[in-house]
Amino acid sequence: MATPLLALDIGGTKLAAGVVSPEGEVTAERIAPTGDDPTPEQVIERLFDLSEEALSRAGLALSALAAVGVSFGGPVDYGAGKVITCHHLSGWEGVPLREIVGERTGLPAVVDNDANAAALGETLFGAACGCQHVIYITVSTGIGAGLVLSGRVHRGANSMAGELGHTHLVPYGPRCTCGRMGCLESVAAGWAIAGSARDALAGGADSVLRSIPLAELSAEDVCRMAQRDPLARQIIDRAGGYVGLALARAANVINPEIIVVGGGVAESGEVLMAPLRSAFQRYIMPEVGEGARVVQSALGSRSGILGAGALAAAELLE
Repeated sequence: MATPLLALDIGGTKLAAGVVSPEGEVTAERIAPTGDDPTPEQVIERLFDLSEEALSRAGLALSALAAVGVSFGGPVDYGAGKVITCHHLSGWEGVPLREIVGERTGLPAVVDNDANAAALGETLFGAACGCQHVIYITVSTGIGAGLVLSGRVHRGANSMAGELGHTHLVPYGPRCTCGRMGCLESVAAGWAIAGSARDALAGGADSVLRSIPLAELSAEDVCRMAQRDPLARQIIDRAGGYVGLALARAANVINPEIIVVGGGVAESGEVLMAPLRSAFQRYIMPEVGEGARVVQSALGSRSGILGAGALAAAELLE
């Protein structure tokens, strides 16, 4: 096996560290909850604890690794290796994450946002293998997208390409985590799905979701109940429809070969994918739609780890 890589994933709800081969095989992995709004220092220390556990499980020393890739749940200045901001964790603005990780490990380090990392992971190891023009979208705690154009991650002029979750979609819509109104994320992210259900129940809607305390109700619960509950189905149909509309607009501009849908909400399968595909076909330019497949992520819950591994592998190749 080629020299393994260290892969680190920082998300709004979970942290993960793993040992990954350049071919996309996960040798060892450790996962922990992110916690209740921890500081960046606390997150980084926990992440390195997980790294030590993963290395121990793999029977490897840090010196045996070739590079480290970091997938971060928010916009990253790729060239500088710094976090730009994070809408789900506080205190990360300007954190020099690449420098910190490189100094702690003594390895070549690369840092990018989670959607870019997952887009590259799906292109190298997953559903988009062999494709040159890819849109990846994650529908999870938040919504982000990554673009692979001509086989390379497209980051834009200042590393902000792919912010599909914060494109304006709904006139006078709900307030988003970014502070603006009517973004895709405000009507289709995990927090928005759970919020829609809570609002409906507080307004007296009849639903089996009432069996779950309002404060504990999650998007996962709504997705799980959507097969048998009209309210849950209505909420997921609406969210999937908005994601499909946003993807059609993006595809009309980019003309991809494939669109890969990942993230925790997407793991509900056809519950989300059916209304998403229906809306995509309704709004896509037919000639563009003929050449674009819409598929579910092949990496699933490991998109963060394998995306970070793909970043490290690509860095070594470059």
